[in-house]
Amino acid sequence: MHPSGANATTGADHAVVIGASLAGLTIAQALRPRFAAVTVLDRDRLPDQAVPRPGVPQDRHVHLLLASGAIWFEQLFPGLLEELIADGAAVGDPSRIRLCLNGHRLARGPAGDTAVFASRPFIEHHVRRRIRADPGIAVEDGCTVRGLTTSDDGRRIVGVRTTSTSVGGVTGGSAGGDGGTSADEQHLPADLVVDASGRRSSSPAWLETLGYAPPPIDELPVDLRYLTRQYRIPDEVLGGDRNLLIGPTPDLPLGGALSKIEGDRWITTLFAMGGRRPPRDPDRFEAFAAELAASDIHDALVAGEPLDEPARYRFPANQRRRYDRCRLPHGFLAAGDAVCSFNPIYGQGMSVAAHQAVALRSLLADGMAPTPEAWFAAIQPMLDLAWELTCSGDLAVHAIEGRRDLMTRVRNGYLARLHAAASRDPALTDRFLRVAGLVDPPSTLLRPSALGRVLTHRLRSVPA
Repeated sequence: MHPSGANATTGADHAVVIGASLAGLTIAQALRPRFAAVTVLDRDRLPDQAVPRPGVPQDRHVHLLLASGAIWFEQLFPGLLEELIADGAAVGDPSRIRLCLNGHRLARGPAGDTAVFASRPFIEHHVRRRIRADPGIAVEDGCTVRGLTTSDDGRRIVGVRTTSTSVGGVTGGSAGGDGGTSADEQHLPADLVVDASGRRSSSPAWLETLGYAPPPIDELPVDLRYLTRQYRIPDEVLGGDRNLLIGPTPDLPLGGALSKIEGDRWITTLFAMGGRRPPRDPDRFEAFAAELAASDIHDALVAGEPLDEPARYRFPANQRRRYDRCRLPHGFLAAGDAVCSFNPIYGQGMSVAAHQAVALRSLLADGMAPTPEAWFAAIQPMLDLAWELTCSGDLAVHAIEGRRDLMTRVRNGYLARLHAAASRDPALTDRFLRVAGLVDPPSTLLRPSALGRVLTHRLRSVPA
């Protein structure tokens, strides 16, 4: 089951990654130059094709690589973007993206940073194939991690306890288990263990059994409910556009996205937040699209042909485990949704995971595995940025319950004015997309040139 040889047996120069999602696979790629052997564990039976799997319940829905994410994935896997595009993924710059935000249709931005549109199983399949081609990385599926093991003094993680996943057994988003014991339990030694098992990570419970306090949790409930369906849509209907996004407004907690993906298909995800529920009847899917703040997605769907039944998904809350505020054993790190999971309507998850892998590769450049303190300090600025963008956006919707401090109210008020101004100003659309795409910090929207454009639009819109 586990890789053979001295490294895997003794744990010397061996790293273990819990979870074979995109976060786990990118982390494995970052670890490989430093460790002679890397083992990725997942309790799903991983498919050989680009198809959904039980452990990634969100993989049936709209995904994209933000402009920044495309750059970070390419740094980790040179040539990957060209490979994805050659195999059918769609690409689009701001001139090919149709946006309606805060009830305003944004003017088309100039051609610039490119995003990649494809299904999640398609992207994961290509990355997994790259990982499996590396003889130094072993991807072990059907394997459940039951807990962490420590040195005699309890100050260092030295491996994991695993069992084989029975056919038809537990699945649900990670390689992690309940921490119980089993007759077929094995110990897999490791110099470093990285938990990339998703938002249902068992690491807080495992650490608590070892005498470490679990991390505090920041949370913003959003009660997001998804409906997703694939369509065949004639090219002339979208006029060359690759992505449509209709966001919620303060008084309308509904939205949706429509993206071109591989196989000459379109995938659309419609969502409701804050207690609203999408209809369960498939015949009402397109009628629900008509309730959004703009008609573009509805018009495209009625001109197309559905290819499947609607798939459902629920996301209860933005969640951030504050490992940066904990005392932790050496030899343990966490990444991806195991640290922070964001409202998926903003499309940040895969890109943030890739950024963390790039950050880990940089920290490993001196040959030393980072301490938990160094690791969580390194990824904190990007997590802060993505968390701020997500939670502020969610709190702009009145149906979302949460604390709206003065800064949040000011930020959302200004962003609504910026979207209004961007309905006539392509330069503002471009600036906003660079921030939403995690290329530029939000402060760029407050530079004098941007403020001047927003103010000019505001003055012209106010009657004398």
